[in-house]
Amino acid sequence: MEHSRTSRMTASAETLRMARLSEDDLLTSVLDLCRALHLRTAHFRPARTAQGWRTPVSGDGKGWPDLVIVGPRRLIMRELKSDVGRPSPAQLAWGHALATAGVDAGVWRPRDWRSGAIGLALRELAGRG
Repeated sequence: MEHSRTSRMTASAETLRMARLSEDDLLTSVLDLCRALHLRTAHFRPARTAQGWRTPVSGDGKGWPDLVIVGPRRLIMRELKSDVGRPSPAQLAWGHALATAGVDAGVWRPRDWRSGAIGLALRELAGRG
């Protein structure tokens, strides 16, 4: 009986965490699932400088998607946003350029995680879907 109560409390805590999923929480969740599925990933973290937050890049890097995820036969690129966040003009430009070049590029939000859409996409990418 005690185990059942603990399981319900754990499930409730997880439900609450998922309801409040931040962009950073989403990133961590996606990276954890990618690792479990043996997908290769790249994410470049910004660093605080005297001029504010900067991600060191050369060329046209501003707006580059948050994640590059590589499976056995293809790759996808995703920008991560909160449920109400909007991609910047530079992020939209990269998304358009990548899609035009045939890359599977898009935006993922916490609601996509909660709905299971991200998990399904990653399992398919890994060849397990």
